Amino acid sequence: MKVLLTLGGTREYLDAVRFISNISTGRTGRIIAERFAGRGCKTVCLCGEGAERPAGKNITVKEFTSFKDLDAELRRLLKTQHFDAVIHLAAVSDYSPAYIEAGGKRVRPGRAAKLDSKQPLLKLVLKKNFKIIDRVKKYAAEGKKNAPLLIGFKLTSGAGPALVLQKVRALAAADLVVHNDLAAMKKAHLFHVYWKGNKLADCAGPAELAALLYAGIKEAVCF
Repeated sequence: MKVLLTLGGTREYLDAVRFISNISTGRTGRIIAERFAGRGCKTVCLCGEGAERPAGKNITVKEFTSFKDLDAELRRLLKTQHFDAVIHLAAVSDYSPAYIEAGGKRVRPGRAAKLDSKQPLLKLVLKKNFKIIDRVKKYAAEGKKNAPLLIGFKLTSGAGPALVLQKVRALAAADLVVHNDLAAMKKAHLFHVYWKGNKLADCAGPAELAALLYAGIKEAVCF
């Protein structure tokens, strides 16, 4: 099997040294990638800048920085290569910087220069990003590739059962959705796996999740 996996968080740079990001470390993705590779899967990993890096035989690692970088690289890979599954763990920014106002002037965000820290007030305006997961299968179709099995991840924080189900079912593009909750992770790192919007299984930790996902993908591919 050949699997494409995204992990870590995006970084939306404001200037040469400052960026907006999230708390994702890439640890779960690294463990899943290494478990898949250990079972003989050809595993291509798109890793966020600063995220944990999978290592070992059968693993190819490519780095992304921003939302735009990740989207472009996913599109390129899916158009040019066939993957049996895409495991989309990356914590993708819902917003990117549109512009910054400093000293009454608009400044274009980016890594070209460092913002002057003497300004008493900076105003940052963000623009909404589209959902990359909604385009994964379309990108494969552009390259006349068969649609891969798509596994998405949804993180909530202190959400009740009704809200969790709503959030999971909103990821309609995904075949499988893996949910975990930030508040619950303080006690145990539990994952809840949904198939077509209905709970399929619970997993205790990334290693157990990796085994379940591997079995599910293998069954789907061999069917």
